[in-house]
Amino acid sequence: MSEKPNTEKTFTEALRNLQNAAQEIGRQATTLEDSLKLFEEGMKEAEFCKEILDSAEQKITVYGKREGEDA
Repeated sequence: MSEKPNTEKTFTEALRNLQNAAQEIGRQATTLEDSLKLFEEGMKEAEFCKEILDSAEQKITVYGKREGEDA
């Protein structure tokens, strides 16, 4: 997986990396050591995606409250 610093990586890139890791782990030819490494990388990508989604959810909540106040 090619990695950029987290400040430059997009949600789509992180999700693609996570999906690729999951596919590689599922292959029978992948060694246990490689599977563990891929799992660790996948967990980092999942956490990165979660942070982005949490941030988006907070923004939506704030915008929703503002819209409710304007009505």
